Amino acid sequence: MLASPRKSLFASVALAGALVVLGACGQSDTAPSASSGQPASLPASTAAGPSSDTPSTRMLKTVKGEIEIPTDPKRIVAGYYHGTLLALGMQPVGGSKDWWMGSPFLKEQEAAMTDIGSPASTEKVLALNPDLIVINDTLVDQYDNFSKIAPTLLVEYSSIHNIREEVKVFGELLGKQKEADAWLAGYAAKAEQAREKLKDTVKPGATAALLEIDGKSLAVLGDNYGRGGEVIYNALQFQAPAWIKQNVIDNGVQYQEISIEKLPEIADTDYIFLSSYTETTAEELQALIDNPVWKSLPAYKNGHIIPLDYKTYFYFDPVSVLGQVDRLTEAVLQHK
Repeated sequence: MLASPRKSLFASVALAGALVVLGACGQSDTAPSASSGQPASLPASTAAGPSSDTPSTRMLKTVKGEIEIPTDPKRIVAGYYHGTLLALGMQPVGGSKDWWMGSPFLKEQEAAMTDIGSPASTEKVLALNPDLIVINDTLVDQYDNFSKIAPTLLVEYSSIHNIREEVKVFGELLGKQKEADAWLAGYAAKAEQAREKLKDTVKPGATAALLEIDGKSLAVLGDNYGRGGEVIYNALQFQAPAWIKQNVIDNGVQYQEISIEKLPEIADTDYIFLSSYTETTAEELQALIDNPVWKSLPAYKNGHIIPLDYKTYFYFDPVSVLGQVDRLTEAVLQHK
C-alpha cells in the first residue's frame, strides 16, 4: 500500500487523528532482497500455499534477522499493510483504525478487524492472540514487545517502491504468489480497460499534475503518495511534466510544497487533479480558485480541473487502488 516519503509518511501520521489515514518513485517490478540492501527480504521457502506436505512454519530473512512464521497464519494483526493482506486473501483480526483504516473500498473487511489503537497498544495486540504480526517503520520501536507475543514481520516502508511491487513482495514473503499474480493481472486488465474508455477523451501523451491544497499551502504530489497518484500516472498513464517527474517522482520526494506563483511552470498541463485536505475551508479553496495565476492555467481554461475527494483517494492499498481506477476514469469522462 504504497506515500512516505509522503509529506513524509510520518508527517501524515502526525495528522492522523484529523485524517483517518490511509503510494514510490521507482517502477521496478523486481522484489527487493536482503542482498540488494532492501530490508523486505524474500522467504527461505516459497511454497505457493499450505498442503498436506507443507511444513507448518517457514523461515524468513528480514531486516530484524531470521524469523519463523506460520505457513498458513490464521490470526494476523496488521499494524500496517492490512489492505495488501486483504488483496492476497488474508483477513487480519486487528489493525490501527485511526491511522490506517477508513477507505470506502474496505468498509466490510475493516469492520471485521479489532482496533489495536493508534499507535498500537501492546495489550490490545496480546488480547487478540495473534500468530503473526505485520508492521512497518511507524511501530519499529515496539518490535521487541510485539515479537514476544508472536512472530513479527517488519517490512520497512522505504524498501518498496510502489503498490505493484508491494503485492509481489508480500506474495513471496507469505507464500501467496498465486494470489499476488492474480491481483497484478487483474490490475493490469482493469487499467487497460480504463485507458480504452478514455481513448476518445484523453489525447495520447496527455499531461497531468496532482496538487493538494492544505489550508493556505499548496503542494505537488507524485505517483506514490495516495490521492490517486498511482492511478493517474501508472494505470491511466497520464504523463507528469518534467519538473514534477524530476523533483517529485524520480527523486522519491513524492510531496513538495510550492508557491502558487510557480504553477505556470509546474502545472502547465492538460489536466489538474486537485485534492483538498480535510481541514481546508471553503474560503481557502475559493481563494485558490479566484487567484489569477490559477485561472491562467490551461487545465482551468479547458475545464480539466478534476476535484478529488480526500477520503476516497487518500488511500493507496491494492484494494483501494482498484476501486479508484473506476472512479477516476468516470471523473475524467465527466470533464471532456
